[in-house]
Amino acid sequence: MKKRWRKHLSIWTGTCAYILFLLVCILLYAIDYITNVIQVESFSQFLYTMQVGMGGASNTIVQILQGFAQTYLIWIIIATILYACFLHLFIQEKHAKKSYRFSNTVLTLNSAALVASVITAGTLVYQVKQGYKALKIDEYFEEQNIVSTLYEDHYTKTDSSLVQFPKKKKNLIYIYLESMESTYADKEHGGEFVQNLIPHLTQLANDNVDFSENDSLMINGGQVTNNTSWTVAGMVAQTSGTPLGVSNSKYNHSFDEDMLFMPNVVSLGDLLKEQGYSNTLMCGSEASYAGRANYFRQHGDYTILDLNEAHESGKLPKDYHEWWGFEDSKLIEFAKEEITELAKQDQPFNFTMLTADTHFKDGYLCEDCPDTFDEQYENVIMCSDQRIAEFVHWIQQQDFYQDTVIVLAGDHLSMDGLINQEVGLDCQRKTYFTVINGPDYTLNKTRSYTTLDVFPTTVEALGAQIEGDHLGLGTSLYADAPTLSEEFGFEWLNKQISYHNVCYEQEIMEGDGLDVDGNEREETNMTLLSYFMPKTKTGQQ
Repeated sequence: MKKRWRKHLSIWTGTCAYILFLLVCILLYAIDYITNVIQVESFSQFLYTMQVGMGGASNTIVQILQGFAQTYLIWIIIATILYACFLHLFIQEKHAKKSYRFSNTVLTLNSAALVASVITAGTLVYQVKQGYKALKIDEYFEEQNIVSTLYEDHYTKTDSSLVQFPKKKKNLIYIYLESMESTYADKEHGGEFVQNLIPHLTQLANDNVDFSENDSLMINGGQVTNNTSWTVAGMVAQTSGTPLGVSNSKYNHSFDEDMLFMPNVVSLGDLLKEQGYSNTLMCGSEASYAGRANYFRQHGDYTILDLNEAHESGKLPKDYHEWWGFEDSKLIEFAKEEITELAKQDQPFNFTMLTADTHFKDGYLCEDCPDTFDEQYENVIMCSDQRIAEFVHWIQQQDFYQDTVIVLAGDHLSMDGLINQEVGLDCQRKTYFTVINGPDYTLNKTRSYTTLDVFPTTVEALGAQIEGDHLGLGTSLYADAPTLSEEFGFEWLNKQISYHNVCYEQEIMEGDGLDVDGNEREETNMTLLSYFMPKTKTGQQ
């Protein structure tokens, strides 16, 4: 009985050591991925992604698996071979005739397995702590236990009564540039790179309005706050002046078509629809991913032209899938066709599109991309720079251009770890933002702003006037009124957005998580989110 107990103990400890080693490999790679391969700005961003799931992000999943295999496959193979040898010895010892041989071998293997288990368990605990730190979970808990009055004090609820549009409406072509930063310019032009990765976009910023001082070659850009640092959150911020928080426990992340998405928010699409605009969203991926389709359908009744529509309409073969769906070269050609048709209508149009080639990791390297740099991502950025500039020039050559405003805006900062490696962690990175063919910018000063300020700025770029110059948490950059980051500082604003806010949850997000009939949907994927919803303590910041 004693020998059998020793033998079984060795098998269990050896198996435990093997499993723990696999977990350590997975955790090591996960920590490296979120700290070096990509940049996770906040735990809220991580929570949102986990609740949404990875549907529509198959290329990212493939990259993760490939990276894991390249880094740890050889170690896992070695560990598997050792584990197989470990089990094989026991099979042999089971039939051994000499008891002393059995006892000595079992004792040795038992000791080795126990030592391996202790070491791997200790390593696992340490890596869990490192992952906790890397994901900034401690900051998240601290933030959720502080109450802010940011929305009570500084949020202007958007209403059409506050906005006066001109009689003659201007069209809007709004181009979200995936992960595009003014940081990519060289230092001579306000960026952080030795060689300018975006020379054409730099020229467009200098020739048009980027809300910097007159005659300055230094291009400006918007800072990104918490809860606005991923694509759908960036789009919501830039079209409503409202961060996309995940602290509301009723907030449903399944994003079925009949689920409400921030029903109390009035967005750019809502305002334009009321003014008789036709709204269109085009992207080269599945628009439903992360709730984008819900948001734009419910706020402006946008026509959605995405990967699924391209398959259904015959623009692309049914089985076509490249990168996130289809590449930007095709996206722009489809956009030209759609804009040409929209321009033939009698009503003004808002055509919004989202590029994808510059998404992490490394971007999509098409056949047109240059081979200037050693890093693929830098080549992809430069390729996108030229492609977007050519698209803008095409728009400017069309008859409808004189009545059209073009907005070029990075949706958020790049999550590709290469950028921080190149410019350093202390660099003040900014998204790219330029308005073309809008009103003259007359303030002659470089504005300090966030992507939340883009919303009222876009409204006034169309020739509208905003009573009080504020919408949501944003301030029009055309107005001689300070943005929140100018008045209080970016760090203050960023912290306030992260803190718990009663007005945000009970008024702005009221109704979120309900279906269109006002019924609560049974949550099936909120376990992780609910776990990280600490109870709020009474306090003031």
